[in-house]
Amino acid sequence: MARPMQLLDLVFLLIDRADTPANVGALMLFDPPPARSSRQAAQRIVRAFRAAQPASPFDCVPEFPALGLPRWRTVPKVDLRYHVRHEHLPAPGDQQQLCARVAELHPESMERGRPLFRIYIFDGLDSGQLAIYVKLHHANWDGRSALARLFGTLATQPGPLGTPFFALPQQLGSSPHTAGPMAGIADGARTLMTQALGVRELLANIAVRRSRAADGAREPAGNRPFAGPHTRFNQPVTAERSFAPFSLPIGEMRSVARAFDGKLNDVVLAVVDAGVDSYLASLGERARQPLVAMCPVSLRDEGDVEATTKVATMFVPLGQPRSGAGRRMRQIIGNTAAAKLEFRSLSKAAALDYAALAFGLWFASHALGMDAVTHPVVNLVISNVGGLPDERYLGDLRLAGAYPVSMVADPTGLNISAVSLGGRMDFGVVANRAAVPDAGEIARHCLAAWQLLRKAAVSATRAQQPSDRDVRTTPARSRPSRQAGSGARRVRGRNPARAPAPKVPS
Repeated sequence: MARPMQLLDLVFLLIDRADTPANVGALMLFDPPPARSSRQAAQRIVRAFRAAQPASPFDCVPEFPALGLPRWRTVPKVDLRYHVRHEHLPAPGDQQQLCARVAELHPESMERGRPLFRIYIFDGLDSGQLAIYVKLHHANWDGRSALARLFGTLATQPGPLGTPFFALPQQLGSSPHTAGPMAGIADGARTLMTQALGVRELLANIAVRRSRAADGAREPAGNRPFAGPHTRFNQPVTAERSFAPFSLPIGEMRSVARAFDGKLNDVVLAVVDAGVDSYLASLGERARQPLVAMCPVSLRDEGDVEATTKVATMFVPLGQPRSGAGRRMRQIIGNTAAAKLEFRSLSKAAALDYAALAFGLWFASHALGMDAVTHPVVNLVISNVGGLPDERYLGDLRLAGAYPVSMVADPTGLNISAVSLGGRMDFGVVANRAAVPDAGEIARHCLAAWQLLRKAAVSATRAQQPSDRDVRTTPARSRPSRQAGSGARRVRGRNPARAPAPKVPS
């Protein structure tokens, strides 16, 4: 059986090259097994995974027939000894060593003649934990569907091993398997027509915006591809990667968002933007204008886990370089609100085509050798995939960390993605190693930026609260207040509920 291939899935297959494979994945850390060694636990999981029967899309391969449209074809047999691997980390087995191994595995291309997934199960960590690294092809998955399939199928309580995520039947939604070639051609024709209409709508929207700009209309700083500076992240991407994880407490992140009347995603952008700005400054390369982040936005309906990519893209200008934490946060809140407002005016088809059109223009300018005179379409990717509110278990092993390992490809060599699970938000920093030899440096700068933003949130909350002077009756002959800049000493308040700074794995 076969099913038609969506245009965006085809794009990810076409841009997949040896230097820039379109792989996405996750590194999951599980607490030490309660009653056995990590090696025994790993062997047990390997046996269970290899005994399972893969379901779509884990039993499908891409096919490009001489006559007809590209499609996904079901294969009769899947060699799970190839797809599910067991590795023992040699001493010392620390997290830095594990991250280096993941960075080595992630850019390896997957064979097109086999289903496009690999699973690596690691023991030997000095912490006693067990690690699982899952690698998938972006043509089959976006972040939201991977979240639902990979983490949503883990149990909410410890118990026996359940069915592996790759063996659960897929909900196909609006693109079911088709039994005959005529049905496949009809589905493909409908897909092309929808996407053509979306491109027409998108071009009309851009023309209206250009016309308003020419007439002097003031536009919000919403989607702005080609507006960022040239940075080391825009160097040509090579084959090697660096990877590092870090985590933040999601409850405190929500409190910070409320202090600025913003959203959780605004906190993510502000922390990453400030961390990256500080990293560039440490190298003497601080940008002179705001970076532009590519921010994927899921277009999935509730319950849709179809194995395809359904993601639109916003191009959001971040904060002004050298901005303080509070000012940067407010700038980002305004910019993201404007970008979302623009997207709400587009149909789903046009929103899906927005990134394809922007990157098509970039590839055209790149092919013509105009990189030196044009701005990069984007500086970095920042993605908040979403999350699940409670703890998750694989058998009796609690999921202690889930760090995205995302795709890196031209024109940007830095991707920082986040998943929230069980009261924390786990970040994965993936970078072009030629530009960022140690992704852990960026992780450490992001953690420092988080501490500054927490302090700014405390100040913002206090500024919104009425002071004693505001609520009490002031005597007629009161002492004059000291104005800012008059030489008065600044009184720093102490926050007794301040939590210790989260640690990045060394």
